[in-house]
Amino acid sequence: MSGKTGNSHVIVKPPFSTVEIRRPIEVLMSNPEYKKQRDLFLQGFAAVQQRGKKDPKSFFAVASIHGMPYVPYDLLDGEKIPPTDWPEGDPDRWGGYCHHGDILFPTWHRPYVLLLEMLIYEEAKKIVDLYVPGRETDEYKKELEKLRFPYWDWASPSTLALGIPSVLFDEYVYVDDPTTKNSKIRNPLRAYTLPDDIGILSLVGDISNPTQRPYSPGIETPYTPTGYATVRHPDSNYLTAVDATNLNVVTFCSSVFRPTVSQVLLVKEWPQFSNHGNFLPKKIKDENYGHFSSIEVVHDAVHDAIGGTGGHMSYPDIASFDPIFFLHHANVDRLIAIWQACHPGVWVGNSDYTEGTFTAEYQKRIDEYTDLTPFRRTENTYWNSDDVRKIETLKYSYPELIKPEKPEKPEKELLLRMLRYYRPNHYLRYHWKLTLTVNKNKVGSPFQIRVFLDLPTATASTPTSSPNYAGHVSIFARGKETNCGNCTSNPGAVVNGIVDLTMCMERLSIDRNPEPTGPGGTIDPEASSLMASQITLVVVLMDGSGMSLKDAGLSTADYWSIDEDGPDYEQWTRTYMGNVYPGDVIHLKCGFQDPYHNEDKVEDKQTFTVEPYKDDKVSVLKFAIKTLLENQGYQALSNNFDLYVNDPHETNPMESTEEISKYLYKLSTVQGDIQILIKQNS
Repeated sequence: MSGKTGNSHVIVKPPFSTVEIRRPIEVLMSNPEYKKQRDLFLQGFAAVQQRGKKDPKSFFAVASIHGMPYVPYDLLDGEKIPPTDWPEGDPDRWGGYCHHGDILFPTWHRPYVLLLEMLIYEEAKKIVDLYVPGRETDEYKKELEKLRFPYWDWASPSTLALGIPSVLFDEYVYVDDPTTKNSKIRNPLRAYTLPDDIGILSLVGDISNPTQRPYSPGIETPYTPTGYATVRHPDSNYLTAVDATNLNVVTFCSSVFRPTVSQVLLVKEWPQFSNHGNFLPKKIKDENYGHFSSIEVVHDAVHDAIGGTGGHMSYPDIASFDPIFFLHHANVDRLIAIWQACHPGVWVGNSDYTEGTFTAEYQKRIDEYTDLTPFRRTENTYWNSDDVRKIETLKYSYPELIKPEKPEKPEKELLLRMLRYYRPNHYLRYHWKLTLTVNKNKVGSPFQIRVFLDLPTATASTPTSSPNYAGHVSIFARGKETNCGNCTSNPGAVVNGIVDLTMCMERLSIDRNPEPTGPGGTIDPEASSLMASQITLVVVLMDGSGMSLKDAGLSTADYWSIDEDGPDYEQWTRTYMGNVYPGDVIHLKCGFQDPYHNEDKVEDKQTFTVEPYKDDKVSVLKFAIKTLLENQGYQALSNNFDLYVNDPHETNPMESTEEISKYLYKLSTVQGDIQILIKQNS
């Protein structure tokens, strides 16, 4: 991992000469046509896992890139990381390579999967050379050049019906190795046994898993010492609970994966598509359809569904040690490639900043030319997003991207085809969505915000098997003790998510077809068949306990009716139906300036609520203060005042309506009381 002997680095380079298809894992494992590729893939993956932990080509080293144990990857003897504002060895500073919550999330993971694909090929090539020379060996060599890393489509109809493919759970698999037909080997896709302690994972509630024995962490914390294998939804014996994992995945496939993927495909801009972060350049009702969806939002939910309580995939710091992580990310990459084909003119741009990593300075602007460290393209250069834009240059593709017979608009044809494949209840005209914004790092561990309809008594213990369960948003956050630079230096980061309410409304016989009783044939939210009071939001922590929405950092939650009339998605319209959770609740310390003595007098405190995207916040603020002044007996002042806002988080006081309006719009990320001062008009 670091300080290795030798005089060269690991170069991430496609070892192939032709472009071949990455296939679904279940197709690779079951189709006789790919039997030899299957033999080579399983043996090659097992060989990578068996390499020594200090070898940068080992699975341990590759998995460590994503999180724990947080050491620089692939340094030569005496080599240091490039000079940045991250001082190596300083316990008060954070490190790591991760790009989550910024515009490089999709592209950073592309060479990551490519690295493992290359290493498996290298091991498989050695294995081919061990087969007895002859016709069969020649066939293995031919199939080796077609070998690509498979993906698991967690939003497919197959997953909806059956859950995770059985080969990802089987303890053993059978291959024709160089000496034996139908040889039994341990399944490298089921789990990975840690060859070393990878550190302390500390989550909310001071739960930790120390690396020394005796070792008995809470059930919500995965084991990470030497000799323990990765698990999914572990039972009381710390073994993967297959049925529980599959039930969870099937449930989430229906309520989260498929609805969200169909939303993501319709997003038109890279910042909104690429990550779950704070992308609110303008009000949501003016944004393109699918604004609160992103490839990272649904990615987060898949991690959550597979890992469960105490499973490695649920925790960003250690998720990559479970082999399914890479099949998951191969599918994420597939969806990114499909989205690229549907929106061919859109790419990364330069609309974001890094929060600091091993190799990037804090608050440095990032763009398509930013190095995707630690993935080297040559000894002296790294891959960047522009380099990996066309997957054909990386010598792979996906089944959906095989060109049809010259359609008039290939990108629109592909998008419609994928919507037909993923979009739930496509036969319904009206779909209902809930959007929410939540502070990602406030809780200090992963958690969910679940949504229930017509069940005001819902709590953290209410099962997702309830007919009233509509879906959830997963917050794939690292723990309070994480060393991820991108995470710890951005404590105010938010996640924007979306939940499709339509199927739950159908189950509960709630009318989904709003009457156009508003002006000009529009929908009147006041006549809605689904009222905000019918929507209950519940926070669920990793140990199954609950937490208040405020303490979890929920800022806003709103719901919408979408008119998806006809196949042309560009003609679909939506109507804002109301606010479910009042995100803009501001605690005011209100006072006025005495025009004669120039002294500030704090007279009272008042709380008021603004409906997001609907009310003029400055007007509402003035009305609240006017009411407060009248109640305090300042009748004359209540009819004759101006505002200026003094916030210790801001550099200067704000006086103009425009300044105050912009300030109030972003108040969801501000903590504590705000001092509102009142100037009497002269």
